[in-house]
Amino acid sequence: MGRGILEAADAGERLMGSWELTLNAGLALFAILNPLGNVPIFFEYTQDLNPKMRRRLFDTASAVGFVTLLALTFTGKWIMQFFFQISIDEFRIAGGILLTVIAVQRILAPSHRHEVSSNDEVLEMGIVPLAIPLLVGPGAIVTSILILDRDGWIVALVALTGALAASWLILRSSVFLHRLMGKFGSLVISRIMYIFIAAIGVSFLLTGVANIFHLNMSVPNV
Repeated sequence: MGRGILEAADAGERLMGSWELTLNAGLALFAILNPLGNVPIFFEYTQDLNPKMRRRLFDTASAVGFVTLLALTFTGKWIMQFFFQISIDEFRIAGGILLTVIAVQRILAPSHRHEVSSNDEVLEMGIVPLAIPLLVGPGAIVTSILILDRDGWIVALVALTGALAASWLILRSSVFLHRLMGKFGSLVISRIMYIFIAAIGVSFLLTGVANIFHLNMSVPNV
């Protein structure tokens, strides 16, 4: 009886730990996708479209983003090792630097307005640039590959699916959110998200350096 209780308690602790990993991974990936920070851009692209076409555009962007990120997450490590002969820790260092640089650039650089020249480009926008690179860019690809390597395929798949599902809901609500937050509110949220992205990049960088040089460093998981 006592042994059964202990085993149940251990199973519960493992389950809670797994969900904590998944939640942390999902939040990190969501921060890097940064759909809230991109609300002004989504709004500018779609403000002249009718609601039906806008929904179709956002559905296309979300589907393309999901398939692209899923494919690169589960083949990225193999591509690195087979074609480029680089280790995951070397990739972790490069990815950490990339995330940090992207975050700093986005924090300091002004936002740019994107124009649409014709309705023929509407669905193409669902692929480029809305899905790639605005929604799924280098930072998201790097992060998802490293989550897979660190936490396993189940955590990576759940985190990826959850983050992109949340992004899809925000895309669908971008007109309402833009009116609610305004340009200033969207700008503030975007900059705050990029500060977290910079911290995630530094964490990846330190972990990669510690693993390569066999240093005993305490770096929190993100």
